[in-house]
Amino acid sequence: MIRFLIHPSFVPIRASASLSLRLVPLFVIVLIATPVWAGALEDALAQFDVEQPRSVEALAIIDPAIKSDGATGAVPNPSAANKASRRDSAAAVDEAAAELIRAVQDPRPDVVLAQVERLLSAKARVDAGLAELFSLRTPLAAIPPADAQRSTLHNYLHAVSRSIELTGRLRYLEFDVFNNASAQLIAQTAARQKLVGLFLKYRSSVGAITMAEILADPAAGGANYNQPASLALRAKVLELIAATGETECLPALAGFVVRPGLPPALVLQAVETIRSVGLPQDVRPGQDPSLPTPAITAGRLHQVVTRLNLTGASVELQKHRDELAAWLDRRKRSGIDDQRYRWGGEDLEPGDWLLMRNPSPYNLFTDLSPGLFTHVGVVALERGSDGIQRMVLVDLPERGNRMPATNIDTFLVRSRHYLFLRHPDTEIGRRMGDTATSLIGNETEFDLTFRTDRVLELVGQPLADKKITTYCAGLLLLCALETGQSREEFFPIAEGAAGGETVDNLAQLGISFGRDFISPTGALFSPRFEVIGRREPTYDPRREVEEAIYDYFARQLAAKKLHTSPDLYQTLRLKMAEAARHNALLAAAMTAAQGVSHNLDLVSAAKAAAVVETLDDIAYGASGEFLKAQEAIRSAPADRRFERGLSPSQRAAAATYRQRHPRQYELWRQGQISRRQLRIELVNYYIAQGRAEIDRRFFTATAGSAAKKQ
Repeated sequence: MIRFLIHPSFVPIRASASLSLRLVPLFVIVLIATPVWAGALEDALAQFDVEQPRSVEALAIIDPAIKSDGATGAVPNPSAANKASRRDSAAAVDEAAAELIRAVQDPRPDVVLAQVERLLSAKARVDAGLAELFSLRTPLAAIPPADAQRSTLHNYLHAVSRSIELTGRLRYLEFDVFNNASAQLIAQTAARQKLVGLFLKYRSSVGAITMAEILADPAAGGANYNQPASLALRAKVLELIAATGETECLPALAGFVVRPGLPPALVLQAVETIRSVGLPQDVRPGQDPSLPTPAITAGRLHQVVTRLNLTGASVELQKHRDELAAWLDRRKRSGIDDQRYRWGGEDLEPGDWLLMRNPSPYNLFTDLSPGLFTHVGVVALERGSDGIQRMVLVDLPERGNRMPATNIDTFLVRSRHYLFLRHPDTEIGRRMGDTATSLIGNETEFDLTFRTDRVLELVGQPLADKKITTYCAGLLLLCALETGQSREEFFPIAEGAAGGETVDNLAQLGISFGRDFISPTGALFSPRFEVIGRREPTYDPRREVEEAIYDYFARQLAAKKLHTSPDLYQTLRLKMAEAARHNALLAAAMTAAQGVSHNLDLVSAAKAAAVVETLDDIAYGASGEFLKAQEAIRSAPADRRFERGLSPSQRAAAATYRQRHPRQYELWRQGQISRRQLRIELVNYYIAQGRAEIDRRFFTATAGSAAKKQ
């Protein structure tokens, strides 16, 4: 693509032959200096915008080529042509944006800054479209529950998934572009100030993460850490972090605030930044030691603030210090002292619902698909055995036999994309939070039949010490119904199983979706809920591999007959589960060993576990292989220092992956393939490998024959 760019100063006020001739060389210089890809990003975005639905009416338009699902008659799918078009426009944005990695290596600071702003602007545009899509969610439940409603919901979920994927890829790309830009401008304090200003203008969370290194690196802001220019730059970075609420910056903030010799005003600004982003809570008594510990706590910050030397400081600064010290003292002594907890720049309250998005084999099992969210939890207040009140997340995972609670800040570290919903009635929210608190520690049984009637049996009863038999979204339903409101206020759309062979195949595993099934995605369509905060999604190539494999299994589950092929261990476990039906001691031993409820249907659990374990082995195995292959190839051309640091087995493994991917290895060694293209090719390879393994293990007659022989 060629863009004809003429600077305004080149345009003559009055035309003249001599002036026009003098302008020609300048014009040629500009033309040659313009990259061939200039404008490609904006053009791709324009096409992406054209395809973006802007109204419920646009979502309801059904392509004539769409075919209904034969089993339900209610779940249309976009035509192949439309899907290809949508993928192409999103891929074009991603591809054009990737060129900016090279563009920010320009030696001219103004060019670097201009390219950074192009990416910031592009992502802001996609994010605005995603926010607009979320605003369309609530009217959809009012569409009459017939084919038109299902097709509109289906189109909506595809559109949102598409936007989530694109903004996640752009965020992933931002790390490379912004790190390159920051390195290019490292010796130019004024230019870095402008870079931080750009990030602040667009409230870029990746920009905040990128520039947080300035807080720790003595050379990042100038030769002398305490030079005025360096301190001014760091103050600007603190302002950026506070504006974005980026929790990934907390470790950098924790290290910065305890650095000796900083001006007291800057220290207090850093403490305020931590308070604005979210001060981590003290570790909950009995917390799993494998969970991450907080970057900094109220007690440590209180020490920092009270030890500041404010001799000669202004009255305002001293008052500020005293207010922070008092707040930190209350926090370290009693924990959360009101009904709000600040995290990620948002105030969370008891009763808020957390919806999380992760790769999952269940994502396409219902007729409300593709599911946007796969797990849920309820925010609650808990007074610990140490007397400290914490804001926790109560959820019901598949494994375990007790209702867990985890500090909300600790829990959210494990999710790369989530949003919070809040009911506008504060009393209803409080009741849901109280219900969640009352369930902490209760005996649980994860219900693989996904029935909601078992929740209805609990409503209105004292829940203390009551066994909770449900699944993750059933926990939301229980908390909702305890408020006395109708189910439709929280889950306005009833769901069922996906069509085709899905129901019969799931029945083989003892899994069924009961009447009026609800999923984690279903709550999104309640007109009573407000979205109060979202974590920006970030693309992860490993998760792309895993999700593609899980989704392929679900699509095959609808299209083909399932033939399970458990391994020897899984077969033995199933036989023991069948024997345990008539042996109470064996049943008790098995439930204790697996950490599940003694009332669990062990046969159904064994069947389901065999499939889910095999699925996980395939998905995680493929993503792990991708990572190893990428590392083996990227280490070429062989760095002798790198090779010397490897064990003989590691060298042999690297050689194996290079031999498996000879073309990519040779192209990388010669510098003829980019990191992005290498990633794409390896991702596609391991997705294909995983899909082939899915077919071999689950959807061929030989798989079933092998299972019978065992």
